[in-house]
Amino acid sequence: MLERIDGRLEQPQLQELLSYAVFPDPQVLEAVIHQYSTQDHMHLYGYQEEGEWIGVIGCAEEGEAPYTLRVRHLAITPAERGKGYGRGILLELLETAEPAVLLAEADDEGAEFYRNIGFTVIGNGELNAASERYICRYDVEEDDE
Repeated sequence: MLERIDGRLEQPQLQELLSYAVFPDPQVLEAVIHQYSTQDHMHLYGYQEEGEWIGVIGCAEEGEAPYTLRVRHLAITPAERGKGYGRGILLELLETAEPAVLLAEADDEGAEFYRNIGFTVIGNGELNAASERYICRYDVEEDDE
């Protein structure tokens, strides 16, 4: 079940999950936690199954219309990776938050992940650590809602 967890980031297990999606530096993690805790346009959701936190997805609202969310962080606990939780969390986010557009930025591997879910993937020409970056976009159609 996907639920908002912005107000529960003092929990060590949630902090650990979020740490998998940020640069491995305690100061960076602290800054990201502060953003989700204090900025109204940023939302952090957690997914749990049988009382255990499996993953987190963080997003930020962008623009006025159509309602657009940009995925900022997506992480699955290492023991549960490769089991479809990332895909499931993204699909639940579409149902829960009801954006008209969902965006994400990704590297080569991440772009393939988003492409397999149905996102349109466009190279943005930027290189980061010798890897091209991609913009991934999912337009929710009226039939999807």
